Amino acid sequence: MSRTVSAEPIDSLSADWPDQLREIRRQLGERPTLLPHHFLEAVLPKIGGACISLFHAESWEKSSPCGYAFLLPRHTGVDGATFTLRYESVDGSGGLDADAVSKAVGEILPAEQQTRFYLPEGDHIFTPTHFDFDGVDCGRPNKTEAAEIRRMQRSIWHSAADGLYPSDLHSDDGGMGCSLAARVDGDLAGFLLGFFRFPTGPASPGLDIYRQDLQLESQLLAVAPGKRRRRIGQLLKRLQACQAVEQGIDLINWTTDPLLFANALLNFTRLGAVACEFQPNLYSFRNELNRVVASRLNLLWAVRSRRVQRALRFGGQIGPSEVEADSGLTVVNEGGGSPIFGAESARIAIEVPSDWVALQREDMEAAQCWRAITNRLLDHYLGSRPGQYYITGTGVAGWRCYIIGERVDDRLLDELFAPAE
Repeated sequence: MSRTVSAEPIDSLSADWPDQLREIRRQLGERPTLLPHHFLEAVLPKIGGACISLFHAESWEKSSPCGYAFLLPRHTGVDGATFTLRYESVDGSGGLDADAVSKAVGEILPAEQQTRFYLPEGDHIFTPTHFDFDGVDCGRPNKTEAAEIRRMQRSIWHSAADGLYPSDLHSDDGGMGCSLAARVDGDLAGFLLGFFRFPTGPASPGLDIYRQDLQLESQLLAVAPGKRRRRIGQLLKRLQACQAVEQGIDLINWTTDPLLFANALLNFTRLGAVACEFQPNLYSFRNELNRVVASRLNLLWAVRSRRVQRALRFGGQIGPSEVEADSGLTVVNEGGGSPIFGAESARIAIEVPSDWVALQREDMEAAQCWRAITNRLLDHYLGSRPGQYYITGTGVAGWRCYIIGERVDDRLLDELFAPAE
């Protein structure tokens, strides 16, 4: 006979949210099914997810949790919103019955929300798909490729075990919003993963014509070393956009380090994404590619917009603009110094390192200066109100590299977000 279960939500807005997550990981131990700490801390609340403590009901007030439910947005429709309920039991506490867990969690959720129980360590089905994109085989990964994706994460970012995404997420029932692999000559060459997102705040100006209740949070994109001259990242994003449109999803979100120029070139110039939000210390982790404060731009990709559809058709042929040839542009810094905070021109250019990863590795003091100055500039200029700036492109002046901001007005919003014909 199954035991009665009680559920208690954990407040992601509380000051000790990160510490509570660390305690949860301590209780659950090191297991490959756990979601990364940085994802739970920063992304789970952002996408409308939740973490819930589970107790044996007869003694919950005086006992430690016997398990946890991690709720990931899955889909929304006429019957309301559905979450994937990832259940993790605490070792030695006795497993809980799936129906009892689902019932307990359901009792503390709003009536219009429901869950789909999912056991991460279960025997899952992986159904691969294959689409040819310019000679690169792209599609959902099989079980072996899903495990290889986890190993690729470790090799590229040199992440600790608690910073890796579980392989089971790529299964048919994992509930992930996007799971794509790129294959070259039968070998894994790259991957893209993301989650469904239930927005928790108001829409940005100009986006009211697009669906808001269900979006994608594109979380991780990687290409294997030695495979980075075939624009595999761009191909994976093209397929992601196609699949989003097929699912009725209009908006895709992700974050990027503003100082990675190669990423800016892909995101803004070749994909048509834009950014008007900045988070100066989004993640607490440090790894090979993030040796200083992990600041991020929040990117928005309106996949049905005229701008994005044009970029998907011609983005591979477009390069950065020539900064020195733009008379309506103000350069607001020189390297990690000389910031200008009074620009009111139609466009601004923020200089970023030509190789941010190498700079962090070779000159930490200079890297910290770059981060500090660009953090101040982005915090000052970015926003969606008239007179503020969206980041929309990239530029160069000789060997110097820039991200380009455009001043917000009705004309710009129409140019960025008007739907394709």
